[in-house]
This record gives sequence, C-alpha cells and structure tokens, in this order.
Amino acid sequence: MRTIFQYIIILALTVLASCKKDGEQYSLQVGGFNAGALTASPGNIVLQSVNDDENAVTFEWSGAGFGKQPVVSYTLQLDTPADTTANHWTTAKNFTIPAGALKYSYLTKDLNNLLNTMGLTPGVANAVVVRIKADVNQYNGATSTIAPVYTNVVALQITPYGLSLYVPGDYQSWSPDTAPQLAPVAGKPGLYEGYVNMPGAGAHYFKYTNAPDWDHTNYGDGGNGAFSTDGLAAGLSVPDGGYYYLTANLNNNTWTATKTTWGIIGDATPGGWDNDTQLTYDETAQVWKVTANMVRSGSFKFRANNAWALDFGIDNNGVLVYADNPFLGYTPDLNNLSVSADGNYTIVLDLHVAGKYTYVLNKN
Repeated sequence: MRTIFQYIIILALTVLASCKKDGEQYSLQVGGFNAGALTASPGNIVLQSVNDDENAVTFEWSGAGFGKQPVVSYTLQLDTPADTTANHWTTAKNFTIPAGALKYSYLTKDLNNLLNTMGLTPGVANAVVVRIKADVNQYNGATSTIAPVYTNVVALQITPYGLSLYVPGDYQSWSPDTAPQLAPVAGKPGLYEGYVNMPGAGAHYFKYTNAPDWDHTNYGDGGNGAFSTDGLAAGLSVPDGGYYYLTANLNNNTWTATKTTWGIIGDATPGGWDNDTQLTYDETAQVWKVTANMVRSGSFKFRANNAWALDFGIDNNGVLVYADNPFLGYTPDLNNLSVSADGNYTIVLDLHVAGKYTYVLNKN
C-alpha cells in the first residue's frame, strides 16, 4: 500500500519526465536588425584586372532577431540608387549567403563582371547601394509567414574596369552580339581602343555598346567628337569605308576614328627608312601582309599612313607595343623588329583582336 509521500514522488517524476520530453518551447516574433548592422570595407573601390583574384570588398553584419533560435537565411542585395527609387529594389542583384555566414566578400573579377551587366560606366566612380535581407525559413520549405527584414543601406563608390566595347553598325547589320570589340587599355581606366574594318564605299554609321546587346548603355553621336548615351541618339559615323582605328574615352565621353593603311619601314626593308613598303589587307584572314626581301643587318617597324603618328615597336619580350599613338602617347625604350637571316619573307600584322596585336615573320 502506497503512502501519500510515495504518490507525491511519482507525480513529481511524471512532471519532470513530461518537461524533459517536450523541451523548451520557442516562439517567433517580428524580426529586426540592430541599427548600423551592415558595414562594408572599403567604401571607395577602384577595380583593376591585375587584382582579379583578390577580394575587392567585404560585407559584414550582425544577425537578425526573430525570437529564439529560428532558422534565418540572408540575401545580399546590390543595386543603383536610381533603381531603388524607381523600382524599390525589385531589379536588384540578389546573392544567397551560405548558411550560418554573417560575412560576404566579392572577388574583383566577380564584382566587375556584375557591374558590367548592370550597365555601369567603366573607368569612372559609380554609386552603388547594398543591403542584407533576412528571411525565416519554414521547416517544410513553404513561404514564411514572418515578414523579411532589412539592414541599413550602405552606399559605395565603385569604379569598374571595362570588359569590352562592342561596335555594331550598318557594315555588319547592327548586331552587337557579333560586332568587333574595343578593348580597355591596361593601366588607363576608361580608355578603349581597337581596329574595325568597314568595307564598302560611302559613309558608315555605328555605335558603341558596353554589352553584346542593346539592353545596356549604348553610345551615339553627341556632336563635336562627343558621345551621347541617349538610346535615341544618332549613330557615330565615318565618311567612307576602310580600316579604322577607333578609340573611346569614357572619362570625358569622347571618341575618334582614324582610317589606316599599314606598311613596314626601316633599313631591313626594300624601301629603307625613307619609303614604306605597303601591306595589303586580307579581309578573309583579317590581317595585313606583304611578301618582301629583307636583310638581317637592319631593323624595321610597322607604321600607319606613312607617318610617325601611329606605329609599333616591340618590348623586350617581343610583344608589339605602340611607340607613337595620338590617343595613348609615346612609349620610350622600345626595340625595332628584325629578321634572323637575309631572304624573302611573308610578313603578317594581325590587329583584329583589340589589345592583343601580333605579327609573324615567315621566311619563304
């Protein structure tokens, strides 16, 4: 027969067992971040391709509060100030943060690619805004009934480098995705240059675009050698067909077009240093070439338009580098080119890949 004391002990053990089984009960509540939860370092960023594999910027934030122990996911949102005003962040770039992380860093190349897809202007500082969105995850994957919350907005100034400028025009049916490209000039943010062949007589019209489509920034005629970024602006133009050296300066929105023919000159060539030996353009191969008798004891350079305004020497690695260039200036201490033996050579100058100019000297 149990005593009253024994019944009390049994009841107490039952209550304790029940508490242990049920565990502590948690409840969710309206969420929030502390003021100034999000920070970025640095805040003024100049991107350069030589730093492609280094971190460009790091974002850190304190966790959002939704009560005790909810499963919270974070999304980094990146946008322009104008877009947040017009579209309320609905077209922001969104990046899901790995579970449990309160920190996110961009590599230079990844951030630069992103900014180019947003149509931001390379070579100049652009205003960018960032915030963190916090959501409570439902255990079954359903949409949470708890409203998301957001950190403070961090404003950045970021200068991206250009990937390319595309040159669609009437000479290639106005197709940006198949257009030749101008390349960014290494070490000179905002400057682009390259060569485009526009065959056929008469004026040609074209534009520059900063993506292989018409959905981002395109540059038309602003008058007096200037760009207009108005999508309805008239095309840029040249008065006649030919092989053009094109430039763009996005720091001051100006451009140039110089019609060129190419030759070799020097005491290794048939014409010496007084007369250019002309190269002929091969439209199929997209190269300039000539067959000529060359001498080993001399040297030579490639130059445009029979003048010392636009010409190439080589550096110590044998890479073509502009010696004179009205857009980029003079490069000192370059070497002339030479052949390894006297004889007849086929000489090829390839300028069709912007910024990666090459030559070939083949002894026949």
